[in-house]
Amino acid sequence: MSSTQNQPTNSAQAIQVCVRVRPLNPAYEKEDAWVVDQHNHSIHLLDTQEIRRRASLAAAEAGSPDLPSKRMATRRASSYYSYTFDHIFGRQQTTSDVYNHIGSDLTRSVLDGYNGTVFAYGQTTSGKTYTMIGVPQAQGFVPLAVQDVFQQIAQSEDRQFSVWVSYMEIYNEVINDLLVPGSINLKIREDAQDGVSVSGLKMQRVLSVEDVMSLLELGERHRHYRATHIHEHSSRSHTIFRLFIESKTRNDLELDPNTNLPLRSAIKFSTLNLVDLAGSERISESGASSLGETGHINKSLFILANVINKLAEGRRGHVPYRDSKLTRILQSALGGNSLTVIICTVSPALANVNFTHSTLRFASRAKTIKNKPQVNELTDDRELVNQYRQQIEVLERRLQEAQHE
Repeated sequence: MSSTQNQPTNSAQAIQVCVRVRPLNPAYEKEDAWVVDQHNHSIHLLDTQEIRRRASLAAAEAGSPDLPSKRMATRRASSYYSYTFDHIFGRQQTTSDVYNHIGSDLTRSVLDGYNGTVFAYGQTTSGKTYTMIGVPQAQGFVPLAVQDVFQQIAQSEDRQFSVWVSYMEIYNEVINDLLVPGSINLKIREDAQDGVSVSGLKMQRVLSVEDVMSLLELGERHRHYRATHIHEHSSRSHTIFRLFIESKTRNDLELDPNTNLPLRSAIKFSTLNLVDLAGSERISESGASSLGETGHINKSLFILANVINKLAEGRRGHVPYRDSKLTRILQSALGGNSLTVIICTVSPALANVNFTHSTLRFASRAKTIKNKPQVNELTDDRELVNQYRQQIEVLERRLQEAQHE
């Protein structure tokens, strides 16, 4: 079996980065610190004096003239910050709007043989799982992508598709198979042909949207969620929902008109990674009982940021992919063979101004990274031999018929 990877004309493509700003949570957020300018795809920190005024008001309402978080917010607001990205989605825009802008083209490319990755990054409670998984009344990026994949497959006239699904979580640096309860502590393996993969992870063949959604629901029931001081249903693990897609021409016995022999057509294969990261948080927000979880989450996100920093520097050298299982599994999506989109979810609230600023700095560095996406094609020589054998049998029958005439 041999494989080829056809490099597109523009081989180096920047990671696409967008920001989604959620509405204020009235339970504990009352004041805005950020303004969205959708026309210019930018987000701005409010005027310094305004930040200081709002910080004082918020501190006074809380009964303290100088809360640490507000004091830090004021100090960080000593200069005016503005960020520009590929897309900025405001609080009025739905996940369907997000998907239509950045998801549909990516899905189409995946069906054409490119690897694709979408992951949501941001602080806890910023709307990552809401964006990726969704809620009953508002579908997330994953179900929207699944529906799009099968709709495009149904419309394809010249290619035949096969689709498989896997769903894993990384909880406390342990990889668990969410489709097989009890299949835990799976190991990462790496080889020259298949790259990085997870040994023992179940890949389930699926035939419809309904098949995929039932597997997503199964996985969500086994994913680690826990109530924290600021979120009653906080995800405590990173998850990677994968679609493996393979396609080939519908007529395997199409003949070359010049040689009357089977055309040598390649099989295309690709992977779509849909990643929901656990959010960074303070120990005081997660509670003492979640100390270990929070430590693992923050450490893996720190390593992810470190990988982004190294890649953004653009210099040759060691990139610490192996420092965490998350970055090792996503290695191809960060500087490798993948079309990658990062959705950075942020809170506009004054109370979260530092977390939001940190997320936006991460996003600014990520958008400078260049990937090298390629169409993945594979020629199955055994299948080709079978086609030749079938053609030889046809020719032999014709020869025998001609001899008896």
